[in-house]
Amino acid sequence: MHLYARALLFLCCALVSVFLNLSAFSGAYALDEKTAKKPVARIVERGEGPIDESFVVGKVKSVSNAKLDQLLLDKTGMVSNRQAVEVEVTEGPLTGQTFTIMNEITDNPSFNISVQPGQEVILSVVQGGGEREVNIADYHRAPVLFWLAAAFLAAFLFFGGKQGFKSLAGLIATVALIAFVLLPMSLNGFNPLLVAVFISLAAAACSMFFVAGFSRKAYAAVIGTVGGVIVAGIAAQLVITFAPLTGLSSEEAQILRGSLVNQAPNFYAGLLAAGMLIGALGVIMDVAISISSTVTEVARTATNPTFKLLYKAGMNVGRDIMGTMTNTLVLAYAGGALPLLLLARQMPSTKLINLDLFATEIASALSGSLGLVFTIPLTALVSAYLIGHAGNSTHASGKTIGAAKDEDEGINIEDMPEGGVLKDQSEGIR
Repeated sequence: MHLYARALLFLCCALVSVFLNLSAFSGAYALDEKTAKKPVARIVERGEGPIDESFVVGKVKSVSNAKLDQLLLDKTGMVSNRQAVEVEVTEGPLTGQTFTIMNEITDNPSFNISVQPGQEVILSVVQGGGEREVNIADYHRAPVLFWLAAAFLAAFLFFGGKQGFKSLAGLIATVALIAFVLLPMSLNGFNPLLVAVFISLAAAACSMFFVAGFSRKAYAAVIGTVGGVIVAGIAAQLVITFAPLTGLSSEEAQILRGSLVNQAPNFYAGLLAAGMLIGALGVIMDVAISISSTVTEVARTATNPTFKLLYKAGMNVGRDIMGTMTNTLVLAYAGGALPLLLLARQMPSTKLINLDLFATEIASALSGSLGLVFTIPLTALVSAYLIGHAGNSTHASGKTIGAAKDEDEGINIEDMPEGGVLKDQSEGIR
């Protein structure tokens, strides 16, 4: 079993290497020597020369009282309160320099950046044609996110112990696969759905083998995960094709379309299907490893771990967690679409159900849930076969499964006398 598990992991690593090489080859083939060199910042030809935009961190030193722009209000009806903000640059070649920036507070809160002395902000520095323009681009959120991530890692490793380190390694592998395989290959023209299926296979293998080791339990969980992901992918592709869904319903997708003018329209539909798949992957893996672990524990404690007994145990656990995990998946999508749900209350039902954005959210939740449901019987079946087939043979980890005379075997519930007193208090109970 060690040999097969290691071979599967090595195969996943080899596939990652192949896909990365293909991605690099595709990018090199599509671009000539001049266009292959990517600029560090956005360059736009305007006026006398190119304009270079960069972003640096600055610290607010002072803020003046806001004054209403009466001329703008009279001509356009827009409310804009202008304030002079003195900001000192704290990084980059302009470190130590101070700029006075006009900051506008409008009646649209989504575009406002309210600042106060001592606060850090992100500055947009535009240089070109012998001129420089500095504006406040956004809040500096990175430090808060860093401390939140540090708190998460500390709690994760403290309560998870040794297993927490293994789980963290699997999480890092999954994030790396998405960042360094899925995204570059999608940008280079590969079908995002097919790449997402591969990512799911590799991520499941890495996570399961890190958490459960090279065991039949991990092997069964990987097979169940891959099966569920394939079902979810097929369901997503079918609904995207026959609904149809464009993949351009969100604002982010439309911005991406403006920056990737060389991509065909079906690219965005594939990107939507890939997103559905990645969104459901975590829940599907959770269900698969839960069922596989249950079957493994039943096999260790049962006197006669038959295929039927193990399959039934896996299915019973699967049915119990099916409802909660489906709720988890649906609520995850609903939580991210609360503004859309509030907007839906103001629309006729006929228009709402056929709205691209609303139909996309429903399709994402249902396709992921469908893959989740199919993961349960598949994982139970594979786990029962692999672990039941082992019978009284040695487990992949070196432990004996299902030995009738094992000293840790325990007793059956029907062997207990009336009153629930054990005959031998050193014995366990199943």
